[in-house]
Amino acid sequence: MKNLFILFILCFSGLFAQKNVEACRQRFNRYLNFRGSVNGAVKFEKDVLYLVSGATKRVAFYEEEIPVVAAYFENSGVKEQDEFLRKKGLKRFSKVQLDSLKKMIPPPYAGGASSVLPLKGVRIALDPGHFGTTLEEAKVEQKYLFFPGSADTVKLFESALTFNTAVILKSMLEEQGATVMMTRNQANHTSFGLTFSDWMKNDKKRVLDSLRSVGQLTPAKYNSLVKAKPYNFFWDFFRDYDLGNRAKKINEFHPHVTVIIHYNVDEKNVPWNKHTKKNFTMAFIGGAFTSDNLDRPEGRVNFVRLLLSDQLDRSQKLAKQTVSNFNKNLEIEIAGPEDAGYLKSNCLATSSPGVFCRNLALCRKINSPLVYGESLYQDNEKESYLLMRSDLDKYGIKTNERLHKVALSYYEAVLEFLKD
Repeated sequence: MKNLFILFILCFSGLFAQKNVEACRQRFNRYLNFRGSVNGAVKFEKDVLYLVSGATKRVAFYEEEIPVVAAYFENSGVKEQDEFLRKKGLKRFSKVQLDSLKKMIPPPYAGGASSVLPLKGVRIALDPGHFGTTLEEAKVEQKYLFFPGSADTVKLFESALTFNTAVILKSMLEEQGATVMMTRNQANHTSFGLTFSDWMKNDKKRVLDSLRSVGQLTPAKYNSLVKAKPYNFFWDFFRDYDLGNRAKKINEFHPHVTVIIHYNVDEKNVPWNKHTKKNFTMAFIGGAFTSDNLDRPEGRVNFVRLLLSDQLDRSQKLAKQTVSNFNKNLEIEIAGPEDAGYLKSNCLATSSPGVFCRNLALCRKINSPLVYGESLYQDNEKESYLLMRSDLDKYGIKTNERLHKVALSYYEAVLEFLKD
């Protein structure tokens, strides 16, 4: 950690690195283009790349523009980015126009770290996944284990595991001077600061009325959602609505790094009422776009940001270190593309073992380098019992050594990533 004082440059030391037409071509092929799904969306030429619709070139980014536009997209919101694309067209920016755009980009973090507080001035966002900590609410989002009727009953809620991991990780990072934001402030809360049940009672009708009034819900969809039972309402509306709010909170925080915390299960062990012998560790980053992702303005601007900037390159570095730490600290095998159906069918394997591009909403929407961690299988025959223990006290959290090692793995990965 002795070299962490150089964090004043963070990832901005490479502000104008890896941001030219050839680097964009490599990112497109390596991370973004899921099995040729968006082949026709971009055309690369020697010193310019085009966004293409049908056979028509719509927007041009010239070699000298890419670093500045990339920085602008990393420091602006979806509405501003969409307006930028609408106005950009095929014209080439003059030096005066480029200088004007540069002035709209806030300066990078420029100091404050020390050998005592090496992460001072660094903003880190943590997103502990899910919200259910009772059987009733956990059944809504299907994120729990409950194996009754045996001598050793298994009862685990992923929301509690992710939240406690985030609290411990937050404390570790804050000890090093970082400013840390969590998208949920209690284990049983959604990102809206209250339980799902309370949101349904207090906010559901108001939110649906508001969306209908601005034309985002048709009358038929509105009526269907108003009448929907909690389980159907969650899958038809709330899941995506909550994910959007998590991304919004993170982007408003403008983090230098985002850690999305999840715990996995064996997909072939459904309905997860018994143990499995399998146990793998893995992590996701953004990418693996399909053509339908480009149908809406938000999807298009997220695609452009990830194409022009080096966020995916940096995310791969962070995720690579995270998976390596999971493997080392937890002694769990790193997953390969054949070790889960979704890895083979829905992901692009990167050059880093256990790191996959996956087209998840948070991986698209969050505007920062990120890692979406899946540290272990909760339903593993050993892990489930170890995760239920509360024989360790860390920062006021009654927990266990497995969960602590997961938090430690993220912590070490973030430090290594920022040091690099």
